[in-house]
Amino acid sequence: MPAMWRIGVIWLLSSLAIAFRAAAAEPPAKTVRHWGFEPIRKVSPPPDPIGWSRGPIDAFVRAKLSAEGIEPAPRADKRILIRRAFFDLAGLPPSPEDVREFLSDESPDAFEKLLDRLLASPAFGERQGRRWMDVVRYADTAGDNADYPIPEAALYRDWIIDSFNADKPYDEFVREQLAGDVLAAEGPAALRAGRIVATGFIALSRRYATAPFELMHLTIEDTIETTGRAFLGLTLRCARCHDHKTDPVTLADYYGLYGIFASTVYPYAGSEEFASKSLGRSGFVSLLPPAETVPRVECHLTRMGAAEEALRRAEEAKKPKEELEKLRGELRSLRRSNLPRDLPAAYAAGEGTPADARIQELGDPGRPGRLVPRGIPRFLSGGESPAIAPSSSGRLELARWVTSRESPLAARVMANRVWQSLFGRGIVSTPSNFGRSGEGPTHPELLDWLAAEFVEGGWSMKALYRAIARSRTYQLSSDGAPVSSAKDPSNRGFWRRDRTRLDAEPLRDAMLATAGELDLSRPGAHPFPGIDSWSWTQHNPFKAVYPSRRRSVYLMQQRIQRHPFCALFDGPDTNGSTESRTQSIVPQQALFFLNNPFVDELALALARRLVRSAETAPERVQFAFDVLLSRPPRPDETEAARRHVERASIELQGSADPKIGVELEAWKSLVRVLFASNEFVSVD
Repeated sequence: MPAMWRIGVIWLLSSLAIAFRAAAAEPPAKTVRHWGFEPIRKVSPPPDPIGWSRGPIDAFVRAKLSAEGIEPAPRADKRILIRRAFFDLAGLPPSPEDVREFLSDESPDAFEKLLDRLLASPAFGERQGRRWMDVVRYADTAGDNADYPIPEAALYRDWIIDSFNADKPYDEFVREQLAGDVLAAEGPAALRAGRIVATGFIALSRRYATAPFELMHLTIEDTIETTGRAFLGLTLRCARCHDHKTDPVTLADYYGLYGIFASTVYPYAGSEEFASKSLGRSGFVSLLPPAETVPRVECHLTRMGAAEEALRRAEEAKKPKEELEKLRGELRSLRRSNLPRDLPAAYAAGEGTPADARIQELGDPGRPGRLVPRGIPRFLSGGESPAIAPSSSGRLELARWVTSRESPLAARVMANRVWQSLFGRGIVSTPSNFGRSGEGPTHPELLDWLAAEFVEGGWSMKALYRAIARSRTYQLSSDGAPVSSAKDPSNRGFWRRDRTRLDAEPLRDAMLATAGELDLSRPGAHPFPGIDSWSWTQHNPFKAVYPSRRRSVYLMQQRIQRHPFCALFDGPDTNGSTESRTQSIVPQQALFFLNNPFVDELALALARRLVRSAETAPERVQFAFDVLLSRPPRPDETEAARRHVERASIELQGSADPKIGVELEAWKSLVRVLFASNEFVSVD
């Protein structure tokens, strides 16, 4: 090929490459039509000429079922309803007294009164808070190679729980997690601490590698992706290297968000470098007002300076090794905390130096491209991204836009999550993906009606739970009619209630509660080792499991090592946002009920309750079924249980633990069987 031709071809290819990159960095020329990106419609419920519906929710569901020739299941009986409501709303089993009280209440609003009681219970926030913690990838460790612990992370956990219990409006709930530190500076003072703690959502973004803030672009990617999934139901990570393959999110959109979070200060909790170079934690935010914080910090810095000077003089003078080590230890202790030990502080985010970000060619921060202004994806903001003040990171502007009436996604996404928590599956079965690669809604008009009511009702989460749970649709039986099952085997029309296995936390809590061993108090800090002893490395990372009798939402959750119980029963992966839990069935789960020491302890505790409850075997079996399954046993079940205990008593002769005795060991065996039963681990 002649030289001039080669030059021409190279010039042409270079021009095309530049044009391609420029086009990829620009927003789409026109708005893409997709149900999730359309404004929320105020929809009127369809008529119900047969009068089956108890309200608008039922009317939407019934209209779809009637159109498809499907008959809904009958209403579940009261024993099933109380157990369903307790586990769905509180994550705990009803006591026999709860069941008797509900069964004896024959008033037409008996179930509504039960719902109000559960919504007012502290257990409500613990159950729904755990669901939100799945979405925001809550963990008590950082995720770096050594997985350093974060004792202060529990403040964010408790803030989530308290927010659900206080029925904090969802729009406020979102804004505080994205920009609580900025809102805290605006006042009032009474809300300062909580708003700072709320930014644990950002602070808990996954850390990588070894050094402080190493691979920070991946940490920011985690923030962007979790923000998109949690609040908008959008997968944004795909746009880090190129325009999104299915949704109209461009490279420029991604790096507009990137600039917002790159202008944010993230805390550093420690890593291998923390141990090897005496680096201190950084970025933790005081929960006291500045007037109280500044003098304490200045005093701490003065002490640190004095310790440095004392060590320097001691070294200049080859002082005894023991004395030098003592001085080094004192200085290391002061540096590691980096704040006074008695100063309450949060693992939180703060405003950094505002700056726009450059596109990273192919996602590589070592290949910077053109500068992109900080902003919100333009296809969602109608092409006009809200103005971001030069002095602002843009997080507050982002938070206000996400929760504005013009934003089509936040209310839809949360309304769907509430539906999912009560039915086991959302109207949109991909609850963190409302984009074009996700599933469409089975009942789009119902979803828009719920979202509109949610906003009009002041973003009250409890009102949304109450409205859905009091519907006739929620109260349907799990039993399937053959004709309906044939027409809709996957129950996309919600013509019955799907039977679901308990999540890991309610299952553990149920065993503790029925054994009489559940501690309902809120724990303090996790029993992490003192900070002066922290010396974990990538070859010797932090690993711990702390036994507890408190609710499972308070278990210490690591990133590189999952809690063994939660891992076995499909708990969330704390390294990323979990939109819904899997429900595996593996032999290890059955073996856990048969062999695990934790189960053995609880089975023995419940066996003692059974033996104390009555003298005769049938009465004890009755008590066991009432406590564990919220129903009386059938005659054949009573006889089978009696025979089981009788056989166990014979086989245990001479081999039972003498401290326990044959009788308790035999009843403990029955409890293990009931713990492992499908009826105990499932909700109809």
